[in-house]
Amino acid sequence: MTDQPGFDGHLILAPAENTGAPGGAGLLHAKTAVYPGAQQVTLWLPADGGSGYETLRITGPEGALIEEGPLTGRLNGRVQILVDTYPWPPGQYRIEITHSGGWAHMLALRKLEAGVIPPPDPSPVPEPSKGPIVYRDGFGNILPDTDLEVREAALKRIAARFSRRLEFEGNARAGTIIYIDGDIRLRFYHEMCIRPVHFSIDVPPPDKWEAATGQPLTERDDILNFLAEETRRRQAPSLKTLIYDNRIDFVE
Repeated sequence: MTDQPGFDGHLILAPAENTGAPGGAGLLHAKTAVYPGAQQVTLWLPADGGSGYETLRITGPEGALIEEGPLTGRLNGRVQILVDTYPWPPGQYRIEITHSGGWAHMLALRKLEAGVIPPPDPSPVPEPSKGPIVYRDGFGNILPDTDLEVREAALKRIAARFSRRLEFEGNARAGTIIYIDGDIRLRFYHEMCIRPVHFSIDVPPPDKWEAATGQPLTERDDILNFLAEETRRRQAPSLKTLIYDNRIDFVE
């Protein structure tokens, strides 16, 4: 702890900036260290201190000059500058480092009264998501995301349900109904019957379904329900449907 008179109080740094600097000049980097009875600001230049820098100037409240002199006399190494802020009373301060090119680095800071707690740093704005999280094992290999795969499969099934349709060939006495779902095309024969059955659609029974259609047995009920309801809606809305193992009947 130093015996020199001074003032405790937190230091708040503003973002560093340049005035009149060329592109790519870089900014000052600053860090504070505050302890009871001692504190300082450490500055790092973005370039070698001997590369055209001229003056270090520090002003305090109401523009009072705190320090001014050649920068080279304040360098600690090639790019670092240590500034003792303990003697400074609370208030607004400004650090300026000029360059022979006619521009300068600027850093504003504020010293608070002793015991005053500085405001918390603003919460960082979360970056927008750029896609699903990618999981990797200890060797960097991508692990399958089963949740994502399940969601994608479900979305494909939903999209298919809205895109599938029927096409009809022939006439009321007999013909073919074509079930279309993406690249899937299944043909079902239909013919007129004796009442009370108005007409019937032949379908493969469960034990022959996969061989006849190439579709899994788990899809059979869904396909046949769509086939029955869509045919009734478009061709015979006044009739009812009865689904059997080998046929779909349309009855009164």
